[in-house]
Amino acid sequence: MALALVVIAIALWQYLQRQGATWLRPVVSTAPGVADGAPRVVSAARVDPANEGRRIRIEGRVEAAGPARDTELGVEAAAPVLLRKVEMRQWQETCSAGRCDYVLAWSAQPIDSSRFRVPQGHANTLPWPLRSARFVAEPVRLGAFALDPALLPRSGPTRSWPVTLAQLPPNLAASFRSEGGALYTGDPAHAAVGDLRVSYAVPAEAALTVVGTQRASRLVAQP
Repeated sequence: MALALVVIAIALWQYLQRQGATWLRPVVSTAPGVADGAPRVVSAARVDPANEGRRIRIEGRVEAAGPARDTELGVEAAAPVLLRKVEMRQWQETCSAGRCDYVLAWSAQPIDSSRFRVPQGHANTLPWPLRSARFVAEPVRLGAFALDPALLPRSGPTRSWPVTLAQLPPNLAASFRSEGGALYTGDPAHAAVGDLRVSYAVPAEAALTVVGTQRASRLVAQP
């Protein structure tokens, strides 16, 4: 008897599946304009409480209440994000047809000279006293929304932000020279191995599209 009930139950289930019985399937509530988990496109001009906890997409110009500031060197920029690029004068090895050439060049990444075919006389300085970094102003807004710094892009068009020694605290200014809008730890005209070159950039002026989860009047990266 029990076996017969099991067979009947299986047959009924298969029949209902073929007939597309909707009551057997979970109901998914999809907000207007949102399909397959896509974020809802909304205006950045106002915060709609109906979107609380939802992923939304807004577009506009990002603005900051104050400057973005390099917390190590004290350089500031009237922009939402300040990008610091640090390069070191290092030996670079180029080998071809059994011959290796060595030249001094600026590089933003450490070059391990111990792996050179001829490391003698071509030693690079390690570790670096300063590295490239990204600094975000607080708070940053797009229209009526405050933005989580994690939502700001880490790549995209930028423009140079020239700096001079006057923008550094006196104790740090004594350690650098300035040339062409960048800072150098040595003689810019005769850079030696181990010298640093520090330059800055800010995002180019352009509209930005941001996707995040609405929490009150803030857009956050995590649900």
